[in-house]
Amino acid sequence: MTKKRKTFHLWVPLLLLGINIIFLVFIIEELIDASPPNYGGLGFLMPVIGLISFTYIRNYAKEKPVLLIWILQGLNWFFIFFPVVILIVFILAFI
Repeated sequence: MTKKRKTFHLWVPLLLLGINIIFLVFIIEELIDASPPNYGGLGFLMPVIGLISFTYIRNYAKEKPVLLIWILQGLNWFFIFFPVVILIVFILAFI
């Protein structure tokens, strides 16, 4: 029985990258100016989408890693840890 391997589609991580960039803009705008409307809370979805993109690339990009894949994985790590660091800084600031 042959195992049918799913193919890697580059548009999926690029779409998730675009969504993460929009959420990054929301959280940076919230850090600069906290006046209404407040969409900074959506920035905390970045780790979830970054993790989805990271696992998608890890599971389906079995070919030889190219520079674009390395850059996408690095950005995924940034999108996973940036909101967590922001949250920790704010928690420590108000102790």
